[in-house]
Amino acid sequence: MNTTIKVPSETRDRIASVADQEQVSQAAVVEQALDALEQRNFWNAVDAGYQRLRADDDEWSDYVAERDEWVVAGLTDE
Repeated sequence: MNTTIKVPSETRDRIASVADQEQVSQAAVVEQALDALEQRNFWNAVDAGYQRLRADDDEWSDYVAERDEWVVAGLTDE
């Protein structure tokens, strides 16, 4: 299903310009932009979580110890 969204003409022109440069549809440009935004938000949330964890010395120490156990264990079934 297709739909129409209202955007300022400047935004429409930017989308069209990128679509022409990339040789893709305008819909693909919007989809790629949304994908990039969602990915950025995900990694920002991951980073914020690590920052909160690092702020608590005991929690960070526990995390590092558990992480190191996994690293030493490796990825084998043995």
